[in-house]
Amino acid sequence: MNSSEETVLLLVSFIVLTLIVTLTAYVCSNNIPRTIPSVPGGATHSNNNHTIITVETPEPRLDHTSVRSYPSLQFSKAKLCSSNSNSSSSSCSICLMDYKECDSLRVLPACAHFFHVKCVDPWLRINLTCPVCRTPIALPDICKNL
Repeated sequence: MNSSEETVLLLVSFIVLTLIVTLTAYVCSNNIPRTIPSVPGGATHSNNNHTIITVETPEPRLDHTSVRSYPSLQFSKAKLCSSNSNSSSSSCSICLMDYKECDSLRVLPACAHFFHVKCVDPWLRINLTCPVCRTPIALPDICKNL
């Protein structure tokens, strides 16, 4: 056998080996059942090769009326109040926008942090903590009577 025949034989052997490995990997990967971890509060349905996951959104913790019962004030007044507290930020920690004089801010009584009303109200409907310091917020009186 001469050098060129050995080179051709080596090349053909390499190609055949590569095809065998690739085909084996493909077959093995398609035979492994694909399982998806269960979703908390949701359900997983499988039909043939299609998996459908349904996720339930968490129930809001506070309704719109309860959230609105927390104090709100204009930024111009909040500046005066913040001079006596540790919360003297000039921007909303949620949207990172600077406060304007006419902006309406919601104050969390437990920690005295304040935020744009439009930013913090959706947060308060789902979470019962301050977005900055995670201090538990006191439930408004309207919720305590329920």
